[in-house]
Amino acid sequence: MCDMCNGMTRKQVEAKADRQIRDHGRVVIFVEPDRMSQPFAYTVGLSRIGHPEFIVRGLNAEDSIQLLNGYSDSVLDCNEVFAHGHTGRWKDGTLLYFSKISSGIRKQVPMAYQRYGESTGLLEVLFVGRDMPHEYVVARHN
Repeated sequence: MCDMCNGMTRKQVEAKADRQIRDHGRVVIFVEPDRMSQPFAYTVGLSRIGHPEFIVRGLNAEDSIQLLNGYSDSVLDCNEVFAHGHTGRWKDGTLLYFSKISSGIRKQVPMAYQRYGESTGLLEVLFVGRDMPHEYVVARHN
């Protein structure tokens, strides 16, 4: 369950996020599903080093956090750069596709936008075969 759902105030949640960004370079925010939307998670902290934040939809909390922490570590620890059209792999070998989101960032990743404003970039991690057809990726790379 989310921190505010567990009784933390907004100020306490923001202080916790500040500590995690200071200590780990980013924090992962998981948003639980409701009747109208699927779960999603996003990073906060990568924008401060000029890299887009990541967002992933449709995974449970554990998988979302594992995926986003893994790719964030690649950025923060190994200086990797991800951009629109890049691909990667998920733990079961599933092909991932990184897609730039250029509108609605304020509403999609509000905690990141609150901190970094217009300098907030956003890459959605899409699952090839689930979120987009495999043929699209093959066509782009040929």
